[in-house]
Amino acid sequence: MENTENNMALYENDLECDDQEYSHDFITLPWDDRTRTSKISVALLLASILITTLAIVANNFIVHYKNFDAKALSAETNINCNLVKVDTYQFVARIRSVVNLELICVGAVLSQSSVLANELCLRSGPIRLHLGSPTDPQCKKGFPVDVFEVIPHDGVITKALVLLSSFEDLSRCANYIKIGKNIHFKNKALIIGRPFRGGRSLSLQLVTVDNIDNSTDVGNFKYDSVICVKDLDKCPVRAGDLLVQEGLLYGLASTSVNDRGLKQAVCFANLTLVYKELKLLDATIG
Repeated sequence: MENTENNMALYENDLECDDQEYSHDFITLPWDDRTRTSKISVALLLASILITTLAIVANNFIVHYKNFDAKALSAETNINCNLVKVDTYQFVARIRSVVNLELICVGAVLSQSSVLANELCLRSGPIRLHLGSPTDPQCKKGFPVDVFEVIPHDGVITKALVLLSSFEDLSRCANYIKIGKNIHFKNKALIIGRPFRGGRSLSLQLVTVDNIDNSTDVGNFKYDSVICVKDLDKCPVRAGDLLVQEGLLYGLASTSVNDRGLKQAVCFANLTLVYKELKLLDATIG
């Protein structure tokens, strides 16, 4: 009799355990076992989660693009630059970041050891000079900048140019260009510079050298410190781009100009003003 009572007690305990094991809450209750109200509640919950997620994504998208400028996009799509291979003009130095090899600006090779550039080129950290063909084993690794000299000039946005010097012989990969003394106004000239995107080419524009007078917009620069050009293509000009006429170097772009519609003329630092100082720093400059 006592054994029967014990067995009954164990049986009742097993039933209680089974009830506990198969009990469900609102989340785990099978779909088919739910009431119509429960199913509607689940659907509303899922819908609210989806709507909240979409709202967060939309908000992040708006915050990310709140400074989006439709005019800037339009200007970008209208850009049309003539491009040439980087080794087409052997006197153009590509100045790249040591950290990520980004093309920061261009400079002019003036001798077997010196490159002239805008002072802005130094503001992005350590740099290296790349010359000639990027596939040439002697040239593709580039050249170090061992010394640089700052040259004051009122014709650039930073009020200074820099003469970059390397202890290695640059002539293995580059030609030199001489600085011209008297540019021919109203004649054509070339702007050779950093391309709008990428670094495997150079931008090339044919422009007209402009006579500077009181109507010429030279910005904050002094009239006698710059050379200005007009008739530009739909291509940006970058600070430090080269102004070349008849194989001679006359200027480095004073500042970057992206929207030619707002500025009809673009100005360059007149290099004849610093020629003597350059010769004192490097007597081999032509």
